[in-house]
Amino acid sequence: MSIPSSYPNPSPRLPSQPPTALHQNHLHQDYPYIPAIMNSYPYPSSFGFNTASVAIARERAGNRTRPEPRAPRPVQTDDRQSPYEAILLAPGENKIDVEVDTRMPSAAIFTFHKEDHTLANMIRTRLLRTPHVTFAAYRVPHPLTPNFQLRCQTDGEITPRQAVINACQALIKDLGILSREFTKEYELRKMANAANQQQNIGE
Repeated sequence: MSIPSSYPNPSPRLPSQPPTALHQNHLHQDYPYIPAIMNSYPYPSSFGFNTASVAIARERAGNRTRPEPRAPRPVQTDDRQSPYEAILLAPGENKIDVEVDTRMPSAAIFTFHKEDHTLANMIRTRLLRTPHVTFAAYRVPHPLTPNFQLRCQTDGEITPRQAVINACQALIKDLGILSREFTKEYELRKMANAANQQQNIGE
């Protein structure tokens, strides 16, 4: 026996006393499909109002529409910057921007683009050893941005711009000396190792 898809609404409030034969007859008249439900499911042969309520609730739950599945999450894109963006200047971007610091006399702020702590610390250290320089410091505005700001102050004998140029020229000379000394020591060590190998083979 098929169960009808539509059925009358249940009573507003079911009595709480145990069902009697009269109650069961009224229940059969109001819900004619309940006997079919009782026969199709492993319910007990004798049922009351509680059993009928469970059957009605299950029938209603089966007729409910299921919610639509959630849309798949969008694939996360890789937003990491290219390594070349940290060393190559953008079109129209200057390597160094100079800004006069009006809060201190004979002071200026130099913004170096596409550089990091390596160059900043070398220039700062060399500036502190340069004559007529009274203050030199740098800061990195953001750790993910390859820029740093160098603040330089002089005693007025030379401009901060000239002091930075002198420090960079002296730094280039120091790096040239370091490169020559390193190459010389490397070649001497390589020649000494080759001589030791020849001596070991002769023995």
